[in-house]
Amino acid sequence: MPSRRQFLAASASAATAGLAGCAALDAPAFEPGSDASTDWRTPRYDARNTAYAPNAAAPRDGVRERWTYTDAAACGAPAVADGTVFLPTPDALVALDAETGDERWRFTGENRGPWPRSPSVGGGLVYTTTERGTVYALDAETGDVAWSLADAGSLSGRPRLVDTDHANALFAGNDQGVLRRIHPETGEVSWQSDVFGAPTRMASSLSVLYVGTRAGTVYTYAWAVEHDDPPTESGRTDAGGSVDGLVPGPNGVLVTAVGGPLRYFANGTAVDALPATTANAAPVKAGSTLLTAGYDALASYRGFDSEQWWRTRGRFDATPPVAAGDTLYASSGDRVHAFALDGGVGAFGYRFGIERWSHPTPGSVEGLAVADGALFAACQRTEDAGVGLYCLEPA
Repeated sequence: MPSRRQFLAASASAATAGLAGCAALDAPAFEPGSDASTDWRTPRYDARNTAYAPNAAAPRDGVRERWTYTDAAACGAPAVADGTVFLPTPDALVALDAETGDERWRFTGENRGPWPRSPSVGGGLVYTTTERGTVYALDAETGDVAWSLADAGSLSGRPRLVDTDHANALFAGNDQGVLRRIHPETGEVSWQSDVFGAPTRMASSLSVLYVGTRAGTVYTYAWAVEHDDPPTESGRTDAGGSVDGLVPGPNGVLVTAVGGPLRYFANGTAVDALPATTANAAPVKAGSTLLTAGYDALASYRGFDSEQWWRTRGRFDATPPVAAGDTLYASSGDRVHAFALDGGVGAFGYRFGIERWSHPTPGSVEGLAVADGALFAACQRTEDAGVGLYCLEPA
């Protein structure tokens, strides 16, 4: 089975792939977003990792470049809040004006070269971790250090801010398998727990916190955001591989491990699975619809069963897709594409008008975000293309 990291060798065929529909029923309808001030405060939009901003205005029928950033490559997904884009690069976390692309500030951390992780934003602070073992909270307007937690161990994953509107809990895990809860305003560690393997992904829903590890275990903690009580472990699940996607659902959690497939676990038991051909990356959850990317197709599924609404052939799984309003955004390696969430129009298993536009991104996409009426595509740079971030707006 192809791995996600092998996608570049096969991505050239994705943009010209054909369409195929498999649904016996019509997909749910979605409305265009109209809010041009929407934020994207964490890499998968919210604490549940839905990667879906239902009210966000974004490029639908055509696209053009508002601006591009060429000073550095991206090394993770951007966050966008209050008119500022926070982009992790190999040498610094860079803050850019979302309207103009002008640099507002940059933070280089200790001794330069911190290789910051994808940040989260809340309560006027930007949270990031570095490979050298420090968690930072930075003032979102100035980039000044509000607090730092040093000697946290080699940090494997990005920091997880729970409830970005109120910024009342921050979690970070290191390569030694230590998971910490940190007070987001002071940096004080109020709880920690040992887990098997480095924490790689986290998600929360109501009174449940999910933590996935590189060793392939998903931990479930009973925990209420509004209380100061420490999380209490309530279960463990074997995901079958290093966890790179978690999306809470009704009475359970969707889990993607490196290499796929996408599985739905309830009470620690796999109750359903979608094949890696169509579900090999963290999915988008748009209401009761799942939008998935695999090494052979992009697809839409009904809720948490295997009823497929539509699919389009191609390889889109190296970068997890995102969505806003009635549009899905995905990367095929050298282009970013916009698709109709409802699959366009069609009958008898055939769909038309599913792809709305595409835009070249010669460097491979590291992450996508929708905010301020635009799509932000963070990219690695190549010798032929020096763009680290595209800001794409409606044409």
